[in-house]
Amino acid sequence: MSIKKVSLVAFVCISSFLPICSNANSAIQQTKGNFEDKFRQLDEVLPTPNVYRNAAGEPGHMYWQQKVDYEIDVKLDEEKRRLTASQNIDYKNNSPDTLKYLWIQLDQNKFRSDSMAALTNSFGGIGSRGPASQGASSSSPARLSLGALRSQQFVEDTELGFELQKVTDGRGKPLNYVVVGTLMRVDLASPLKPNSSTELTIDFAFNIVEENAVSARGGYEHFPDDAREGGNDIFLLAQWFPRLAAYTDYEAWTNKEFMGRGEFTLEFGNYDVSITVPADHIVSSTGELSNPRDVLTSTQRKRLEEAETAKRPVFIVTEEEALENEKEGTSKSKTWRFKAERVRDFAWASSRKFMWDAQAVELETKTVMVMSYYPKEGNPLWEKYSTRVSAQTLRTYSKHTFDYPYPVAISVHANSIGMEYPMICFNGGRPNADGTYSERTKYGMHSVIIHEVGHNYFPMIINSDERQWTWMDEGLNTFLQYLTEQEWQREYPSRRGPAHLIVDYMKGDKSNISPIMTNSESLFQFGNNAYGKPATALNILRETILGRELFDYAFKEYAQRWMFKHPTPADFFRTMEDASGVDLDW
Repeated sequence: MSIKKVSLVAFVCISSFLPICSNANSAIQQTKGNFEDKFRQLDEVLPTPNVYRNAAGEPGHMYWQQKVDYEIDVKLDEEKRRLTASQNIDYKNNSPDTLKYLWIQLDQNKFRSDSMAALTNSFGGIGSRGPASQGASSSSPARLSLGALRSQQFVEDTELGFELQKVTDGRGKPLNYVVVGTLMRVDLASPLKPNSSTELTIDFAFNIVEENAVSARGGYEHFPDDAREGGNDIFLLAQWFPRLAAYTDYEAWTNKEFMGRGEFTLEFGNYDVSITVPADHIVSSTGELSNPRDVLTSTQRKRLEEAETAKRPVFIVTEEEALENEKEGTSKSKTWRFKAERVRDFAWASSRKFMWDAQAVELETKTVMVMSYYPKEGNPLWEKYSTRVSAQTLRTYSKHTFDYPYPVAISVHANSIGMEYPMICFNGGRPNADGTYSERTKYGMHSVIIHEVGHNYFPMIINSDERQWTWMDEGLNTFLQYLTEQEWQREYPSRRGPAHLIVDYMKGDKSNISPIMTNSESLFQFGNNAYGKPATALNILRETILGRELFDYAFKEYAQRWMFKHPTPADFFRTMEDASGVDLDW
């Protein structure tokens, strides 16, 4: 290895993860002099191993996590763009602690005009995600953008946030609750002891935000030029129901305020969700459709059966059928019922504009249905690529981690940069109005689909704390995204992964470069820091330091140890050393 290579490796890796390594002045004092050992043991920084997380980076012999099951009935009012719902929650306390209250996330409250996000944000509007693609520095002079002005106007004109209509226990008795921003503390009638369960019911409603107006992760997009009077909408429903915050051995309640950029920390459970929408809508969702005879025509069911063994995408709803659907509305409704097991969240999309295609993907141990939903505005790009790119993602990620465990993987077209949920994701990539598109648009669409479908693994299954450690899902996922892109097409123009792509960032103003181990709301240059830098460090570990054989074995070991569990950074660091047999502390 050349001196230049060693320098690059040390610069990227040491400055990447830990605050202690980002600046010599911040290091723990080792002697009375100024000596600092760049190869000092990482044990001084990591938390002490215990019965829940052992020294090898594995779940300990007393590891536990909570379980939350949901039954939800939800209705979409298309004209009012409003959701009303009732949900029953079964919460199982598997911890050794007795709980007097539960913390529940109310993410729609972020859009209230008095929310912490609204009062502290002057860059991208009320719902700013801090898009990873921009990599803008948060130290820029404060300014009020056009997006922020539009967001402000939207919030002033629309009453947003959850309307809580009922919070009761399993017997219907009202429970005391306190709303704290995007969180709600529900006081239990009696303390919940270990290995016990409690039930509660929450009735709620909210007005759906216009996705583009507030840079939201979900909402509606309006199409005024459709033939139907008044136009049509695509509804992307995410963070749409009160969700239990995670209670963990490393932090207890993970009840940080939702500011928009830091994402979600959630518990696994089973879902049974009934979704009532206009009768001419097509619904895509987390989970499997359990009542196809109630909502699909015989022709659609036959096509779906054909897709279960197809090697290329089969249309369930064709473009011609979707175009015909766009022309008329209806006063009738249908209820779609979806069930999902062992998922940490639930999202869905609904529109009369959707065409729908699907195909089977054979993995080593199972076959998965891959599906795409998109309007005419997505074609011809989506018809050609969405389902095929999704299938490649499952093949590559499964090879490096574990076979995708869920029955379906869905890509839904959205006029946004992309957002992920279990079994379903919302992805951008829209051609010009005349159907033409640039190479940049095509590859941007491919990359966002790979990235968001890939998030099924990190963090939807390997369930890290997104709100605290952004790099654990975004960085690891971006690394596998790069590997997938290169397998999808030789010399694919990847934006992140190889070391040379991050040189300009790493040699930039050091006051704007954060250690990766920084809270998501405090990161400078979010995209470069949370996505690009960890992906580059992992690529260097694989190609230069460990070699592919050792790295791939250790990385797969980490994924399989922590699938359907809550890993922390220490668990990742320790597993990579333990399984590779190489001292990586430096």
